[in-house]
Amino acid sequence: MLSLHPTPEPRGSRRSVFLAVSFTALLCIMVLLAAAVWKNARTAQGRIAALHETHLRAGAALSAVRANAYLIGILTRDYLLDGDPTQTERYVSELMRIRQITNEQFKILESLAEPGQKAAVERLKEQFDRYWDPTEVALDWTPEEKRAQRVAMLRQRLGRRKEVFALATEVERLLTANFERERERIGAAEREFGISLGWLSAGALLLGAAVAVSTLVHLRRLEGQSQRAESELRRLSGQLRSAQEQERKFLSRELHDQVGQMLTAVRMELSHLARLHGNADSEVSARIAAAKGVIEEALRMVRNIAMLLRPSMLDDLGLVPALQWLIREMTRSSGIVTESWIAPELDRLPEAHRTCIYRVVQEALTNAVRHSAASRIQVKFLLEMGELRGWITDNGRGFDARRTPKALGLLGMEERVRELGGTLIIDSEPGKGTRIELRLLVPETPKEGDDSDSDSGRSRHCAGRVETST
Repeated sequence: MLSLHPTPEPRGSRRSVFLAVSFTALLCIMVLLAAAVWKNARTAQGRIAALHETHLRAGAALSAVRANAYLIGILTRDYLLDGDPTQTERYVSELMRIRQITNEQFKILESLAEPGQKAAVERLKEQFDRYWDPTEVALDWTPEEKRAQRVAMLRQRLGRRKEVFALATEVERLLTANFERERERIGAAEREFGISLGWLSAGALLLGAAVAVSTLVHLRRLEGQSQRAESELRRLSGQLRSAQEQERKFLSRELHDQVGQMLTAVRMELSHLARLHGNADSEVSARIAAAKGVIEEALRMVRNIAMLLRPSMLDDLGLVPALQWLIREMTRSSGIVTESWIAPELDRLPEAHRTCIYRVVQEALTNAVRHSAASRIQVKFLLEMGELRGWITDNGRGFDARRTPKALGLLGMEERVRELGGTLIIDSEPGKGTRIELRLLVPETPKEGDDSDSDSGRSRHCAGRVETST
């Protein structure tokens, strides 16, 4: 019976989902905090503005009531003292206008007063009415009545006006107290909102810190995995290059020894047949000579292929002769003038270093011949203070080394040098040629003739410095 089990979700996927949800929650909290702050600011601003407007309107209404009480008292006095009957209508209209304005101010006070203030406003209105009533009665007096009762009336009005002012002061005190209470209430609401905002901000900061720590841990883990993967890839690449070099060495020797010997044997047999035939002018001799020419061409091709795969002189004679041969072959095939200055101490380097240097020079010369359109190439290698330094310079067209993607050949050169702990610097600009600088640390005590792992085990060293110009 076939049983199917669900594939467990990878831990990395769950962690990514957790981080995505955490980031989303953090963003939502930040948006909510911003919206809450904006809404609270708008609400508080509106409440404070409304409170100030109410207080100002109530204060203006009380001030108008006080001022109208003074005006009524002054106009009433003037009316009582004025003996001209023709001016009565003017006093009446002015007093009635003031009375109407005062009633409107009382309506404003009643609309703005809180429940605990309405009783004081009502008392103030009643007292004002009592203050007004004698004036309304006096407007109908005759000149004789005015002269007879004006002194008593003015004294009475003075006391009632004081009562009106006292009640107005009480109402103003109540309005001010209410204003202070409302302001304190708004301040308390602001403080409560600040506390809530602080808790929310602290929560957001804790969540953000948790997300940041989790992200950093995840990134560190990913970086570690990436570094391990890169290290494994480099190790695998190095093993592949080593296997490739060994395979090239094997193929080169097989071509040189086996195929070359077989072709040489065939050529010798053809020469023997030509001597046995004896007649140099016959058709058989002509065909034997043609076959020998084909064999000679095949031998040259086999030698060239073997040298391109891995020159045997790199293992038999050393690095310096191999580089000299490579430079001569490149010069012969391309016609580019090549100058070389190579220290003979390079032959004492370990095999890995010799192979790296040879492949770097081979790739650099190949690129210069194929792509640079150069007319002169310089190759220089020095070995000083335990460090190998080399330069391959051409005067070709160059390229933008900072923007142009590196080809596989250049990447292979860098990897070979990096495996041995060195650096490879490629400096090039359009129209200014290309300069490749190699820096490579070598063992402090290189073994003399370190070719124990080569096939022949024969290493030769050049005496003195080698300087060639071909």
